[in-house]
Amino acid sequence: MACEYRMRWDSVSDDREFPTKITEVLQSASATHSHEFFEIVYVVDGFVLHALGGESALLLAGDIIAVRPGDEHFYHGRRTASIINFLFLPEALGGALQEVCTLPGMADFFAEGPSSGWKLHAHLELEDRERVLELFRAMQEERGTQKTGWVVRSRALLVEFMVLLARVFSARFSASRTGDSAYTGYVSRAMELIEADYAQELSIADIARQVGVSADHLTRQFNRILGITPSEYLRRFRFARAIELLRGQVAVGEVSRQVGFSHISHFSREFKAMFGMNPSEYARRYAKQPFDRP
Repeated sequence: MACEYRMRWDSVSDDREFPTKITEVLQSASATHSHEFFEIVYVVDGFVLHALGGESALLLAGDIIAVRPGDEHFYHGRRTASIINFLFLPEALGGALQEVCTLPGMADFFAEGPSSGWKLHAHLELEDRERVLELFRAMQEERGTQKTGWVVRSRALLVEFMVLLARVFSARFSASRTGDSAYTGYVSRAMELIEADYAQELSIADIARQVGVSADHLTRQFNRILGITPSEYLRRFRFARAIELLRGQVAVGEVSRQVGFSHISHFSREFKAMFGMNPSEYARRYAKQPFDRP
């Protein structure tokens, strides 16, 4: 799918004093687009399919993703999710930008030009979800009232948000540095097993046995850290791979086999229950075009 348009900041806001915009929308399918500003997407409720950098993923409630200027992305499928779009220009950080760029991952995030492979898609813990919403609400309130010093306080709130984002990035991609990170231990090993063996007949009991804990303990840890069960993570991962194969015009039967379903009928029923259409229809509607980026 070719990039249909590039959004300019003045098309979403005329604010240059504190160039940020926060909106909560019901997001469904969209055209492929990019923009000259940064975008943070936080999923409040529901789930939706999202494609970024040539990869599709399921975004669930509690997920947060970051989109850099120039990154082409779009939403697809028939599902609708309630999301918060946080749009901003780096100028909003003012003199704090240089210091923010010393935080983990932030220098690459704010680097000019094409992405160096930086990306963030994380499932927030409950405490972080609540704090994200608090920060968004506080920034909205400051903009709405515009009391004395509202830009200064808004900038401080934005800096705090960037610190939270850097911590999430650090926990997600640098988990090996600390033993108590949310993505170390049993859960991270279980995630690695799922991502390596999702095409096999996996049971949660098998995964738990391989990482050395009981199935109940693994499920509790998954719920505590990711907010979903290991079964739901496996299901999510399988369908994320399935939609990539279908967009690449792989036959439905082969897709079913490659993502771990023994029977194509079971795969088709589960797919339709999740996305509102059967796999064949999805492949027709969302096939990759020859000029798609790899």
